[in-house]
Amino acid sequence: MRKQPTREKLLDITFDEVYIHGYNATSIDTILKKAGVPKGSMYHHFKSKKELVLAMVKERLFIKMDSFFVFELDQNSTVIQHFQGMLKHISKNHMLVIYGCPLYRLMVELSAIDKEFDTLLSSKAIEIQQNIQQLLQSAIKQGELNSQLDTDTFSAYMLSAIWGILSLPPSLSSTDNFLKQSHYIIEELKHYKN
Repeated sequence: MRKQPTREKLLDITFDEVYIHGYNATSIDTILKKAGVPKGSMYHHFKSKKELVLAMVKERLFIKMDSFFVFELDQNSTVIQHFQGMLKHISKNHMLVIYGCPLYRLMVELSAIDKEFDTLLSSKAIEIQQNIQQLLQSAIKQGELNSQLDTDTFSAYMLSAIWGILSLPPSLSSTDNFLKQSHYIIEELKHYKN
């Protein structure tokens, strides 16, 4: 098996450490020890912990978010069925259900104290909300949902509700609990069916 390049290894370990422990509780020393690389190797690729984590956000976290929130609509599905499938898909990711949304967790920890992180992380949150809104708008155009649905407000509500459910402590988090609680998002959406 081919050895993983140092930069890629650092990004993978940084994702895991920051996801589970948070930015402030993650140390460069821990990352380097787990990666099995000397400090000089890290500084060859990244000037600082912040630069390493910003790269991880762009190259790991954003890709993970795209795998959690899938927006390509299957031709045989309605938008409501698509959202049900997306929520079921999210529920099958054990780490996501137990530790919560990594994007949301970093936003809570860093957005208020670091403008660069706030801008980067918020851009992805806005993109996800806009993708939800576009699916809702397409459902209105197709006649699946009625035009009384405020797609901007509902897309913000949907994303916030998912994040809220995923933010419960591990003792209250499970696949079953996520599915039960997220069911109400779909039930609310069904009020706008034509």
